[in-house]
Amino acid sequence: MSRLFLFGTLRWPDLLELIAGEPVATTPATLPGWSVERAADGDWPVLVPGGVAEGLLTGPLGREARARLDWYETAFGYRAEAVEVETAEGAAAAEVYRAGTSGSGEGWSLDPWIARHGARTALAAEEAMRARGRKSPEEVQALRPVMHARAHGILMGHAWHRPVTVGGKPPGPVEVLDVGYPYEGFHRVEEWHLDHPRFDGTRSGPIRRALSHVTNAATVLPWDPVRDRVLMVEQIRIGALAKHDPHPWMLEPVAGLIDAGDTAEATALRELQEEAGLEVAAEALHHVATYYPSPGGLAQIICSFVAVADLPDGAGGLHGLDHEAEDIRAHLVPFGDALAMIDSTEAANAPLILSLQWIALHRERLKAI
Repeated sequence: MSRLFLFGTLRWPDLLELIAGEPVATTPATLPGWSVERAADGDWPVLVPGGVAEGLLTGPLGREARARLDWYETAFGYRAEAVEVETAEGAAAAEVYRAGTSGSGEGWSLDPWIARHGARTALAAEEAMRARGRKSPEEVQALRPVMHARAHGILMGHAWHRPVTVGGKPPGPVEVLDVGYPYEGFHRVEEWHLDHPRFDGTRSGPIRRALSHVTNAATVLPWDPVRDRVLMVEQIRIGALAKHDPHPWMLEPVAGLIDAGDTAEATALRELQEEAGLEVAAEALHHVATYYPSPGGLAQIICSFVAVADLPDGAGGLHGLDHEAEDIRAHLVPFGDALAMIDSTEAANAPLILSLQWIALHRERLKAI
């Protein structure tokens, strides 16, 4: 039966219970010779020499609870080391999870961390724990940004209160019977078992639905109102390839997944630089729409923008990040030609069609600004 000294995020009882799989009793304790700082690489805690670290000492942990905690911490680069802590009853032997990451010189506090990252971390931790026995710690560590981005997207959806002017209130609560996760990687496949109210007042009875859960994304179509042309990017798309499309290279707006903690606007500005070599001011972005591209089988929200930009003849060319295996070619297209691509079906990407139609509706107003 082991005991752990907790100095960081596991001091949050909700997260500790989620990881351990059961409630864990704790008492206040300190670790002399160490202090807690914000990591140099991000907003999480690390131990650095000097001072006294305040924390919690767990009660004796059962084998399964300890194994679950070891899995979670190992997956994120922490290893257990033997220490001696001070408690109200005197010195006690324990272990502490430490990482090789250096400190930033700044202090770290739990409550502000919970306010900023708690809800997202809990959702990501649930996914990390489901990977136990299915993935290696190294695989989970590599997927950590995706897990947090996916969790961030769920919270974005929860916070999105769409106006309802047609249809009125939902006919009643949805009963979720079970959710299965047959595959979790860069995307996540889910199987939902649910019972929902019907419009005639009856219930559906148990039904099963499968979907792909994809990180939320932002798209941005640059448009030059003076030269009246847009910049589109072209790249191979596996979705078109899977449909045996003879030309799986597609024309699109600039696009990117929304990272954990980012806004759609920040993502759009970053992707403009990475995929098109363009830098525009935040006020140059115009919101087109926020929408579910295909909610019958795809859990994703897209935020689309148009960016008023300077697009001289030299704009375009080849772009993309090598470490993301991006191979992107940017094209300058007269707006009239681009709009005609909708009728010809050459424009086959939904955000591109939506953004071009939005420009058509607003271009005279924007030219007058």
